[in-house]
Amino acid sequence: MNIILDLSYPSWKFFALFLPLAALLYQLCPRTKRRFFLLILDLLFFWSFSGWLIVFPIYAAILTYGCGIWLSRINDRRKELGRKQTTRLKKRTLLFGIILLLAALAAMKYLDFFGLNLVRLAKLFHINFQWKILDLLVPAGISYYSLEAISYLTDVYRETIPAERDFFRLLLYLSFFPKLLEGPITRYGEVSESLSAGEPITADSLAKGYQRILWGCFKKIVIADHLAPAVDILFQGNVMDGSLTVAAALFFTVQEYMDFSGTIDIVIGSARIFRITLSENFRQPFFAKNASDFWRRWHITLGTWFRDYIFYPVTLSKPIMKLAKKVKKSLGARIGKLLAPAIALFCVWLANGLWHGPKWTYIFFGLYYFFWVELENILEEPFLGLLKKLHLTEKSVSVRIFRFVKLVCIVITGELFFRADTLSFGWEMFKQVFTNFHLHVFTDNLGLLGMDFWDYWTVIVGLLVVAAVGVMKEKGIPIRGKLMSLPAPARFLFWYICIFVVILFGAYGSGYDAAGMIYAKF
Repeated sequence: MNIILDLSYPSWKFFALFLPLAALLYQLCPRTKRRFFLLILDLLFFWSFSGWLIVFPIYAAILTYGCGIWLSRINDRRKELGRKQTTRLKKRTLLFGIILLLAALAAMKYLDFFGLNLVRLAKLFHINFQWKILDLLVPAGISYYSLEAISYLTDVYRETIPAERDFFRLLLYLSFFPKLLEGPITRYGEVSESLSAGEPITADSLAKGYQRILWGCFKKIVIADHLAPAVDILFQGNVMDGSLTVAAALFFTVQEYMDFSGTIDIVIGSARIFRITLSENFRQPFFAKNASDFWRRWHITLGTWFRDYIFYPVTLSKPIMKLAKKVKKSLGARIGKLLAPAIALFCVWLANGLWHGPKWTYIFFGLYYFFWVELENILEEPFLGLLKKLHLTEKSVSVRIFRFVKLVCIVITGELFFRADTLSFGWEMFKQVFTNFHLHVFTDNLGLLGMDFWDYWTVIVGLLVVAAVGVMKEKGIPIRGKLMSLPAPARFLFWYICIFVVILFGAYGSGYDAAGMIYAKF
Protein backbone atom coordinates (compact mmCIF):
# COMPACT_ATOMS: atom_id res chain seq x y z
CA MET A 1 0.00 0.00 0.00
CA ASN A 2 1.52 3.29 -1.12
CA ILE A 3 0.61 5.62 1.78
CA ILE A 4 0.73 9.33 0.94
CA LEU A 5 -1.02 10.57 4.08
CA ASP A 6 -1.48 8.54 7.26
CA LEU A 7 -5.24 8.36 7.70
CA SER A 8 -5.29 4.80 9.08
CA TYR A 9 -8.40 4.22 11.18
CA PRO A 10 -6.68 3.89 14.59
CA SER A 11 -4.53 6.99 14.05
CA TRP A 12 -5.45 10.21 15.83
CA LYS A 13 -5.35 12.01 12.47
CA PHE A 14 -8.32 9.92 11.37
CA PHE A 15 -10.70 10.02 14.33
CA ALA A 16 -9.60 13.36 15.85
CA LEU A 17 -9.08 15.44 12.67
CA PHE A 18 -10.33 13.82 9.45
CA LEU A 19 -13.56 12.36 10.84
CA PRO A 20 -14.76 15.47 12.76
CA LEU A 21 -13.98 17.73 9.80
CA ALA A 22 -15.74 15.32 7.43
CA ALA A 23 -18.80 15.20 9.73
CA LEU A 24 -18.93 18.99 9.99
CA LEU A 25 -18.71 19.57 6.22
CA TYR A 26 -21.20 16.75 5.59
CA GLN A 27 -23.69 18.40 7.96
CA LEU A 28 -23.25 21.77 6.25
CA CYS A 29 -24.02 20.30 2.82
CA PRO A 30 -27.61 20.35 1.51
CA ARG A 31 -29.16 16.91 2.00
CA THR A 32 -29.37 16.21 -1.74
CA LYS A 33 -25.64 16.90 -2.14
CA ARG A 34 -24.39 14.85 0.81
CA ARG A 35 -23.90 11.65 -1.14
CA PHE A 36 -21.65 13.51 -3.59
CA PHE A 37 -19.70 14.95 -0.69
CA LEU A 38 -19.27 11.43 0.72
CA LEU A 39 -18.08 10.22 -2.69
CA ILE A 40 -15.47 13.00 -2.91
CA LEU A 41 -14.41 12.12 0.64
CA ASP A 42 -14.09 8.44 -0.33
CA LEU A 43 -11.89 9.21 -3.33
CA LEU A 44 -9.67 11.56 -1.32
CA PHE A 45 -9.34 8.91 1.38
CA PHE A 46 -8.37 6.28 -1.21
CA TRP A 47 -5.91 8.68 -2.85
CA SER A 48 -4.24 9.28 0.54
CA PHE A 49 -3.27 5.60 0.60
CA SER A 50 -2.77 4.66 -3.04
CA GLY A 51 -2.39 7.81 -5.13
CA TRP A 52 -2.90 7.18 -8.85
CA LEU A 53 -4.08 3.63 -8.14
CA ILE A 54 -7.45 5.28 -7.56
CA VAL A 55 -8.13 4.27 -11.16
CA PHE A 56 -8.71 0.68 -9.99
CA PRO A 57 -11.84 1.20 -7.85
CA ILE A 58 -13.16 3.50 -10.58
CA TYR A 59 -12.43 0.78 -13.16
CA ALA A 60 -14.23 -1.77 -10.95
CA ALA A 61 -17.22 0.56 -10.62
CA ILE A 62 -17.44 1.24 -14.38
CA LEU A 63 -17.18 -2.46 -15.20
CA THR A 64 -19.69 -3.46 -12.53
CA TYR A 65 -22.11 -0.71 -13.52
CA GLY A 66 -21.94 -1.63 -17.22
CA CYS A 67 -22.41 -5.36 -16.64
CA GLY A 68 -25.28 -4.67 -14.23
CA ILE A 69 -27.06 -2.50 -16.79
CA TRP A 70 -26.51 -5.14 -19.49
CA LEU A 71 -27.95 -7.86 -17.22
CA SER A 72 -30.99 -5.65 -16.67
CA ARG A 73 -31.47 -5.14 -20.40
CA ILE A 74 -31.27 -8.88 -21.00
CA ASN A 75 -33.99 -9.36 -18.38
CA ASP A 76 -36.14 -6.74 -20.10
CA ARG A 77 -35.88 -8.75 -23.36
CA ARG A 78 -36.77 -12.06 -21.69
CA LYS A 79 -39.97 -12.58 -23.73
CA GLU A 80 -38.23 -11.74 -26.99
CA LEU A 81 -35.15 -13.91 -26.33
CA GLY A 82 -36.78 -16.88 -24.66
CA ARG A 83 -35.79 -18.55 -21.42
CA LYS A 84 -32.72 -20.49 -22.63
CA GLN A 85 -31.21 -17.60 -24.58
CA THR A 86 -31.85 -15.21 -21.67
CA THR A 87 -30.15 -17.56 -19.22
CA ARG A 88 -27.20 -18.09 -21.58
CA LEU A 89 -26.66 -14.37 -22.15
CA LYS A 90 -26.99 -13.56 -18.46
CA LYS A 91 -24.44 -16.22 -17.52
CA ARG A 92 -21.99 -14.93 -20.13
CA THR A 93 -22.40 -11.34 -18.94
CA LEU A 94 -21.94 -12.33 -15.29
CA LEU A 95 -18.90 -14.45 -16.14
CA PHE A 96 -17.42 -11.62 -18.22
CA GLY A 97 -17.74 -9.16 -15.33
CA ILE A 98 -16.37 -11.55 -12.70
CA ILE A 99 -13.40 -12.59 -14.87
CA LEU A 100 -12.39 -8.97 -15.52
CA LEU A 101 -12.76 -8.05 -11.84
CA LEU A 102 -10.68 -11.05 -10.78
CA ALA A 103 -8.16 -10.35 -13.56
CA ALA A 104 -7.42 -6.91 -12.08
CA LEU A 105 -7.16 -8.42 -8.60
CA ALA A 106 -4.88 -11.25 -9.77
CA ALA A 107 -2.66 -8.96 -11.85
CA MET A 108 -2.02 -6.52 -9.00
CA LYS A 109 -1.87 -8.95 -6.10
CA TYR A 110 -0.91 -12.43 -7.32
CA LEU A 111 1.09 -12.07 -10.55
CA ASP A 112 4.54 -12.39 -8.96
CA PHE A 113 3.38 -15.28 -6.77
CA PHE A 114 2.11 -17.31 -9.73
CA GLY A 115 5.12 -16.35 -11.86
CA LEU A 116 7.68 -17.45 -9.26
CA ASN A 117 5.83 -20.71 -8.67
CA LEU A 118 5.78 -21.37 -12.41
CA VAL A 119 9.56 -20.98 -12.37
CA ARG A 120 9.81 -23.57 -9.58
CA LEU A 121 7.47 -25.92 -11.42
CA ALA A 122 9.44 -25.51 -14.67
CA LYS A 123 12.67 -26.45 -12.88
CA LEU A 124 11.14 -29.76 -11.82
CA PHE A 125 10.71 -30.61 -15.50
CA HIS A 126 14.10 -29.10 -16.45
CA ILE A 127 12.42 -26.30 -18.41
CA ASN A 128 14.23 -22.98 -18.60
CA PHE A 129 11.60 -20.42 -17.62
CA GLN A 130 12.44 -17.02 -16.16
CA TRP A 131 10.27 -14.51 -14.33
CA LYS A 132 11.19 -10.91 -13.67
CA ILE A 133 9.66 -9.77 -10.37
CA LEU A 134 7.27 -6.90 -11.06
CA ASP A 135 6.59 -5.94 -7.43
CA LEU A 136 3.44 -4.03 -8.37
CA LEU A 137 1.79 -1.63 -5.97
CA VAL A 138 -1.51 -3.01 -4.69
CA PRO A 139 -4.49 -0.62 -4.54
CA ALA A 140 -5.95 -0.14 -1.06
CA GLY A 141 -8.93 -2.36 -0.33
CA ILE A 142 -8.88 -4.20 -3.67
CA SER A 143 -9.74 -7.56 -2.09
CA TYR A 144 -12.75 -6.03 -0.34
CA TYR A 145 -14.32 -3.96 -3.10
CA SER A 146 -13.71 -6.74 -5.66
CA LEU A 147 -15.83 -9.15 -3.59
CA GLU A 148 -18.49 -6.47 -3.15
CA ALA A 149 -18.59 -5.87 -6.91
CA ILE A 150 -18.93 -9.61 -7.57
CA SER A 151 -21.74 -9.90 -5.01
CA TYR A 152 -23.56 -6.96 -6.65
CA LEU A 153 -23.33 -8.51 -10.13
CA THR A 154 -24.43 -11.91 -8.84
CA ASP A 155 -27.39 -10.42 -7.00
CA VAL A 156 -28.45 -8.53 -10.14
CA TYR A 157 -28.05 -11.78 -12.10
CA ARG A 158 -30.24 -13.60 -9.56
CA GLU A 159 -32.70 -10.68 -9.66
CA THR A 160 -32.59 -10.26 -5.88
CA ILE A 161 -31.78 -6.58 -6.46
CA PRO A 162 -32.42 -4.32 -9.48
CA ALA A 163 -29.47 -2.98 -11.47
CA GLU A 164 -28.37 0.44 -10.26
CA ARG A 165 -28.96 3.14 -12.90
CA ASP A 166 -26.99 5.83 -11.06
CA PHE A 167 -23.26 5.24 -11.54
CA PHE A 168 -22.27 7.50 -8.65
CA ARG A 169 -24.39 5.52 -6.17
CA LEU A 170 -22.55 2.35 -7.17
CA LEU A 171 -19.14 4.03 -6.95
CA LEU A 172 -20.08 5.35 -3.50
CA TYR A 173 -20.98 1.81 -2.40
CA LEU A 174 -17.68 0.32 -3.59
CA SER A 175 -15.47 3.11 -2.23
CA PHE A 176 -17.18 4.15 1.06
CA PHE A 177 -14.16 5.18 3.15
CA PRO A 178 -14.92 3.59 6.55
CA LYS A 179 -15.08 0.08 5.07
CA LEU A 180 -12.49 0.54 2.33
CA LEU A 181 -9.40 -0.87 4.04
CA GLU A 182 -10.67 -3.75 6.19
CA GLY A 183 -14.34 -4.29 5.41
CA PRO A 184 -16.84 -5.40 6.53
CA ILE A 185 -17.83 -6.79 3.13
CA THR A 186 -21.30 -5.38 2.57
CA ARG A 187 -24.10 -6.23 0.12
CA TYR A 188 -25.50 -3.50 -2.08
CA GLY A 189 -29.06 -4.12 -0.99
CA GLU A 190 -28.10 -3.63 2.66
CA VAL A 191 -26.45 -0.20 2.44
CA SER A 192 -27.31 1.50 -0.85
CA GLU A 193 -30.29 3.45 0.49
CA SER A 194 -28.61 4.69 3.67
CA LEU A 195 -25.44 5.64 1.76
CA SER A 196 -27.40 7.88 -0.59
CA ALA A 197 -30.08 9.13 1.81
CA GLY A 198 -27.98 11.99 3.17
CA GLU A 199 -29.48 11.63 6.65
CA PRO A 200 -28.38 14.44 8.99
CA ILE A 201 -25.93 13.65 11.76
CA THR A 202 -27.65 13.70 15.15
CA ALA A 203 -26.34 13.94 18.69
CA ASP A 204 -27.32 10.29 19.15
CA SER A 205 -25.51 9.07 16.01
CA LEU A 206 -22.43 11.11 16.94
CA ALA A 207 -22.40 9.75 20.50
CA LYS A 208 -22.99 6.12 19.49
CA GLY A 209 -20.42 6.38 16.71
CA TYR A 210 -17.65 7.76 18.88
CA GLN A 211 -18.45 5.35 21.71
CA ARG A 212 -17.95 2.45 19.31
CA ILE A 213 -14.75 4.08 18.00
CA LEU A 214 -13.47 4.41 21.57
CA TRP A 215 -14.09 0.72 22.23
CA GLY A 216 -12.25 -0.14 19.03
CA CYS A 217 -9.30 2.06 20.00
CA PHE A 218 -9.15 0.32 23.37
CA LYS A 219 -8.81 -3.11 21.74
CA LYS A 220 -6.46 -1.94 18.99
CA ILE A 221 -4.18 0.56 20.74
CA VAL A 222 -4.22 -0.67 24.34
CA ILE A 223 -4.02 -4.43 23.66
CA ALA A 224 -3.02 -5.29 20.07
CA ASP A 225 -0.33 -2.63 19.64
CA HIS A 226 1.30 -3.50 22.98
CA LEU A 227 1.69 -7.10 21.76
CA ALA A 228 3.01 -6.16 18.30
CA PRO A 229 6.74 -5.85 19.25
CA ALA A 230 6.68 -9.20 21.10
CA VAL A 231 5.00 -10.94 18.16
CA ASP A 232 7.58 -9.54 15.71
CA ILE A 233 10.48 -10.70 17.91
CA LEU A 234 9.02 -14.16 18.54
CA PHE A 235 8.43 -14.81 14.85
CA GLN A 236 11.99 -13.84 13.96
CA GLY A 237 12.93 -17.24 15.42
CA ASN A 238 16.24 -16.22 16.96
CA VAL A 239 15.62 -18.61 19.87
CA MET A 240 13.81 -21.80 18.92
CA ASP A 241 11.95 -23.39 21.81
CA GLY A 242 8.50 -24.88 22.19
CA SER A 243 7.55 -22.48 24.96
CA LEU A 244 8.35 -19.51 22.72
CA THR A 245 6.36 -21.11 19.88
CA VAL A 246 3.28 -21.38 22.12
CA ALA A 247 3.80 -17.79 23.27
CA ALA A 248 4.21 -16.61 19.65
CA ALA A 249 1.03 -18.36 18.51
CA LEU A 250 -0.98 -17.19 21.52
CA PHE A 251 0.28 -13.60 21.40
CA PHE A 252 -0.40 -13.31 17.68
CA THR A 253 -3.90 -14.80 18.02
CA VAL A 254 -4.74 -12.18 20.64
CA GLN A 255 -3.06 -9.40 18.66
CA GLU A 256 -4.85 -10.29 15.43
CA TYR A 257 -8.29 -10.54 17.05
CA MET A 258 -7.90 -7.29 18.97
CA ASP A 259 -6.41 -5.53 15.94
CA PHE A 260 -9.04 -6.67 13.46
CA SER A 261 -12.13 -6.54 15.67
CA GLY A 262 -10.96 -3.22 17.16
CA THR A 263 -10.50 -1.70 13.72
CA ILE A 264 -13.93 -2.99 12.65
CA ASP A 265 -15.40 -1.28 15.73
CA ILE A 266 -13.80 1.97 14.55
CA VAL A 267 -15.16 1.39 11.04
CA ILE A 268 -18.71 0.65 12.20
CA GLY A 269 -18.60 3.62 14.59
CA SER A 270 -17.37 5.94 11.84
CA ALA A 271 -20.22 4.90 9.54
CA ARG A 272 -22.69 5.20 12.42
CA ILE A 273 -21.85 8.90 12.76
CA PHE A 274 -23.31 9.39 9.25
CA ARG A 275 -26.28 7.18 10.24
CA ILE A 276 -25.09 4.35 8.00
CA THR A 277 -25.27 0.86 9.51
CA LEU A 278 -22.58 -1.61 8.43
CA SER A 279 -22.75 -5.35 9.08
CA GLU A 280 -21.20 -6.74 12.25
CA ASN A 281 -18.06 -8.75 11.54
CA PHE A 282 -17.44 -10.46 14.90
CA ARG A 283 -19.65 -12.17 17.46
CA GLN A 284 -17.56 -13.44 20.39
CA PRO A 285 -15.67 -16.05 18.28
CA PHE A 286 -13.91 -17.65 21.26
CA PHE A 287 -17.27 -18.70 22.69
CA ALA A 288 -17.71 -20.97 19.65
CA LYS A 289 -18.28 -24.69 20.12
CA ASN A 290 -16.10 -25.81 17.20
CA ALA A 291 -14.12 -24.59 14.19
CA SER A 292 -17.24 -24.17 12.00
CA ASP A 293 -18.94 -22.09 14.66
CA PHE A 294 -15.75 -20.09 15.15
CA TRP A 295 -15.82 -19.00 11.51
CA ARG A 296 -19.50 -18.14 11.75
CA ARG A 297 -18.45 -15.66 14.43
CA TRP A 298 -15.08 -14.46 13.02
CA HIS A 299 -14.93 -12.26 9.91
CA ILE A 300 -18.63 -12.94 9.51
CA THR A 301 -19.10 -10.99 6.29
CA LEU A 302 -16.30 -12.86 4.50
CA GLY A 303 -17.73 -16.19 5.67
CA THR A 304 -21.25 -15.36 4.51
CA TRP A 305 -19.87 -14.11 1.19
CA PHE A 306 -18.11 -17.45 0.60
CA ARG A 307 -21.27 -19.29 1.70
CA ASP A 308 -23.60 -17.44 -0.67
CA TYR A 309 -21.34 -17.03 -3.70
CA ILE A 310 -19.15 -20.16 -3.61
CA PHE A 311 -20.50 -22.85 -1.24
CA TYR A 312 -24.14 -22.91 -2.39
CA PRO A 313 -23.42 -22.46 -6.13
CA VAL A 314 -20.82 -25.27 -6.07
CA THR A 315 -23.02 -27.58 -3.97
CA LEU A 316 -26.05 -27.06 -6.23
CA SER A 317 -24.17 -27.11 -9.55
CA LYS A 318 -25.25 -29.85 -11.96
CA PRO A 319 -21.84 -31.59 -12.27
CA ILE A 320 -21.46 -31.85 -8.48
CA MET A 321 -25.04 -33.06 -7.98
CA LYS A 322 -24.57 -35.72 -10.68
CA LEU A 323 -21.30 -36.84 -9.08
CA ALA A 324 -22.97 -37.01 -5.65
CA LYS A 325 -25.74 -39.23 -7.06
CA LYS A 326 -23.22 -41.63 -8.62
CA VAL A 327 -21.25 -41.84 -5.37
CA LYS A 328 -24.46 -42.35 -3.40
CA LYS A 329 -25.33 -45.37 -5.57
CA SER A 330 -21.86 -46.93 -5.43
CA LEU A 331 -20.62 -46.04 -1.92
CA GLY A 332 -23.78 -45.44 0.09
CA ALA A 333 -26.13 -42.64 1.07
CA ARG A 334 -23.95 -41.18 3.88
CA ILE A 335 -20.86 -40.69 1.71
CA GLY A 336 -22.96 -39.38 -1.16
CA LYS A 337 -24.60 -36.90 1.19
CA LEU A 338 -21.23 -35.63 2.42
CA LEU A 339 -19.52 -35.41 -0.98
CA ALA A 340 -21.11 -32.26 -2.46
CA PRO A 341 -20.68 -30.16 0.72
CA ALA A 342 -17.09 -31.44 1.06
CA ILE A 343 -16.16 -30.35 -2.48
CA ALA A 344 -17.83 -26.99 -1.91
CA LEU A 345 -16.05 -26.57 1.43
CA PHE A 346 -12.72 -27.31 -0.24
CA CYS A 347 -13.40 -24.55 -2.79
CA VAL A 348 -14.43 -22.17 0.00
CA TRP A 349 -11.33 -22.74 2.12
CA LEU A 350 -8.96 -22.67 -0.84
CA ALA A 351 -10.51 -19.32 -1.81
CA ASN A 352 -10.26 -18.16 1.80
CA GLY A 353 -6.53 -18.87 1.87
CA LEU A 354 -5.90 -17.23 -1.50
CA TRP A 355 -8.03 -14.22 -0.57
CA HIS A 356 -5.67 -13.40 2.31
CA GLY A 357 -2.74 -13.05 -0.05
CA PRO A 358 -0.10 -14.59 -2.32
CA LYS A 359 1.65 -16.83 0.22
CA TRP A 360 1.71 -20.58 0.70
CA THR A 361 1.18 -20.05 4.43
CA TYR A 362 -2.20 -18.47 3.68
CA ILE A 363 -3.18 -21.31 1.33
CA PHE A 364 -2.13 -23.83 3.99
CA PHE A 365 -4.17 -21.87 6.55
CA GLY A 366 -7.28 -22.22 4.39
CA LEU A 367 -6.78 -25.95 3.76
CA TYR A 368 -5.97 -26.47 7.45
CA TYR A 369 -9.43 -25.18 8.37
CA PHE A 370 -11.00 -27.24 5.58
CA PHE A 371 -9.55 -30.34 7.28
CA TRP A 372 -10.88 -29.40 10.73
CA VAL A 373 -14.31 -28.24 9.59
CA GLU A 374 -14.82 -31.36 7.46
CA LEU A 375 -13.57 -33.63 10.24
CA GLU A 376 -15.94 -32.01 12.72
CA ASN A 377 -18.83 -32.41 10.26
CA ILE A 378 -18.07 -36.12 9.93
CA LEU A 379 -17.64 -36.70 13.68
CA GLU A 380 -20.52 -34.52 14.92
CA GLU A 381 -23.13 -37.28 15.01
CA PRO A 382 -20.84 -39.90 16.63
CA PHE A 383 -19.73 -37.28 19.19
CA LEU A 384 -23.33 -36.46 20.14
CA GLY A 385 -24.04 -40.18 20.41
CA LEU A 386 -21.07 -40.59 22.75
CA LEU A 387 -22.30 -37.73 24.93
CA LYS A 388 -25.69 -39.44 25.19
CA LYS A 389 -24.08 -42.69 26.33
CA LEU A 390 -22.06 -40.78 28.94
CA HIS A 391 -25.22 -39.00 30.12
CA LEU A 392 -23.78 -35.63 29.12
CA THR A 393 -25.17 -32.76 27.06
CA GLU A 394 -23.54 -30.02 25.01
CA LYS A 395 -24.14 -27.66 27.94
CA SER A 396 -22.28 -29.84 30.44
CA VAL A 397 -19.32 -28.02 32.00
CA SER A 398 -16.84 -30.77 31.09
CA VAL A 399 -18.02 -30.76 27.44
CA ARG A 400 -17.77 -26.98 27.21
CA ILE A 401 -14.26 -27.00 28.69
CA PHE A 402 -13.18 -29.75 26.29
CA ARG A 403 -14.56 -27.84 23.32
CA PHE A 404 -12.95 -24.57 24.42
CA VAL A 405 -9.50 -26.18 24.88
CA LYS A 406 -9.82 -27.97 21.53
CA LEU A 407 -10.88 -24.76 19.79
CA VAL A 408 -8.01 -22.74 21.29
CA CYS A 409 -5.49 -25.39 20.18
CA ILE A 410 -6.93 -25.43 16.64
CA VAL A 411 -7.04 -21.64 16.37
CA ILE A 412 -3.59 -20.81 17.73
CA THR A 413 -1.98 -23.57 15.63
CA GLY A 414 -3.63 -22.12 12.54
CA GLU A 415 -2.49 -18.61 13.48
CA LEU A 416 1.07 -19.89 13.97
CA PHE A 417 1.28 -20.98 10.33
CA PHE A 418 -0.69 -17.93 9.19
CA ARG A 419 1.88 -15.56 10.73
CA ALA A 420 5.02 -17.54 9.85
CA ASP A 421 6.98 -16.17 6.88
CA THR A 422 7.20 -19.60 5.25
CA LEU A 423 5.63 -23.01 5.70
CA SER A 424 9.01 -24.56 6.55
CA PHE A 425 9.62 -21.98 9.28
CA GLY A 426 6.12 -22.51 10.65
CA TRP A 427 6.71 -26.27 10.70
CA GLU A 428 10.05 -25.84 12.52
CA MET A 429 8.34 -23.70 15.16
CA PHE A 430 5.49 -26.20 15.50
CA LYS A 431 7.86 -29.15 15.97
CA GLN A 432 9.58 -27.39 18.86
CA VAL A 433 6.40 -27.70 20.96
CA PHE A 434 6.79 -31.50 21.02
CA THR A 435 10.56 -31.90 20.79
CA ASN A 436 12.13 -28.95 22.59
CA PHE A 437 9.77 -27.45 25.17
CA HIS A 438 11.29 -25.67 28.19
CA LEU A 439 9.06 -23.30 30.11
CA HIS A 440 12.02 -21.52 31.69
CA VAL A 441 13.15 -20.33 28.22
CA PHE A 442 9.95 -18.31 27.94
CA THR A 443 10.17 -16.90 31.48
CA ASP A 444 13.87 -16.07 31.00
CA ASN A 445 13.04 -14.16 27.81
CA LEU A 446 10.05 -12.20 29.11
CA GLY A 447 12.09 -9.02 29.37
CA LEU A 448 13.56 -9.44 25.87
CA LEU A 449 10.30 -9.37 23.94
CA GLY A 450 9.93 -5.61 23.63
CA MET A 451 7.45 -5.46 26.52
CA ASP A 452 8.06 -4.29 30.09
CA PHE A 453 6.19 -5.06 33.32
CA TRP A 454 3.51 -2.46 32.67
CA ASP A 455 2.98 -3.63 29.08
CA TYR A 456 2.19 -7.16 30.27
CA TRP A 457 -0.22 -5.93 32.93
CA THR A 458 -1.89 -3.53 30.50
CA VAL A 459 -2.55 -6.42 28.11
CA ILE A 460 -3.77 -8.75 30.87
CA VAL A 461 -6.18 -6.22 32.38
CA GLY A 462 -7.34 -5.19 28.90
CA LEU A 463 -8.08 -8.82 28.03
CA LEU A 464 -10.07 -9.26 31.23
CA VAL A 465 -12.17 -6.23 30.30
CA VAL A 466 -12.80 -7.55 26.77
CA ALA A 467 -13.60 -11.03 28.14
CA ALA A 468 -16.10 -9.57 30.64
CA VAL A 469 -17.82 -7.58 27.89
CA GLY A 470 -17.87 -10.71 25.73
CA VAL A 471 -19.54 -12.76 28.48
CA MET A 472 -22.21 -10.09 28.93
CA LYS A 473 -22.85 -9.91 25.18
CA GLU A 474 -23.07 -13.71 24.95
CA LYS A 475 -25.65 -13.68 27.74
CA GLY A 476 -27.64 -10.99 25.97
CA ILE A 477 -27.09 -8.31 28.60
CA PRO A 478 -27.79 -4.86 27.07
CA ILE A 479 -24.52 -3.18 28.08
CA ARG A 480 -25.16 0.16 26.43
CA GLY A 481 -28.71 0.25 27.75
CA LYS A 482 -27.46 -0.18 31.30
CA LEU A 483 -24.86 2.55 30.79
CA MET A 484 -27.49 4.92 29.40
CA SER A 485 -29.71 4.27 32.43
CA LEU A 486 -27.05 5.81 34.69
CA PRO A 487 -27.42 9.45 35.78
CA ALA A 488 -25.86 11.90 33.31
CA PRO A 489 -22.87 12.82 35.56
CA ALA A 490 -22.03 9.12 36.02
CA ARG A 491 -22.25 8.49 32.25
CA PHE A 492 -19.98 11.40 31.41
CA LEU A 493 -17.50 10.33 34.10
CA PHE A 494 -17.46 6.79 32.70
CA TRP A 495 -16.73 7.92 29.13
CA TYR A 496 -14.07 10.40 30.26
CA ILE A 497 -12.35 7.63 32.21
CA CYS A 498 -12.46 5.43 29.09
CA ILE A 499 -10.89 8.20 26.99
CA PHE A 500 -8.08 8.72 29.50
CA VAL A 501 -7.47 4.95 29.72
CA VAL A 502 -6.89 4.81 25.97
CA ILE A 503 -4.70 7.93 26.06
CA LEU A 504 -2.65 6.85 29.10
CA PHE A 505 -2.29 3.12 28.36
CA GLY A 506 -2.24 3.09 24.57
CA ALA A 507 0.90 1.94 22.76
CA TYR A 508 2.64 4.93 21.20
CA GLY A 509 6.08 6.06 20.22
CA SER A 510 9.12 4.21 18.87
CA GLY A 511 8.84 0.45 18.91
CA TYR A 512 5.09 0.48 18.25
CA ASP A 513 3.24 0.48 14.95
CA ALA A 514 0.13 2.11 16.38
CA ALA A 515 -1.42 2.75 12.96
CA GLY A 516 -0.53 -0.60 11.37
CA MET A 517 -3.62 -2.67 10.60
CA ILE A 518 -3.06 -6.38 10.05
CA TYR A 519 -6.06 -6.97 7.77
CA ALA A 520 -5.51 -3.84 5.70
CA LYS A 521 -2.82 -5.71 3.75
CA PHE A 522 -5.32 -8.37 2.71
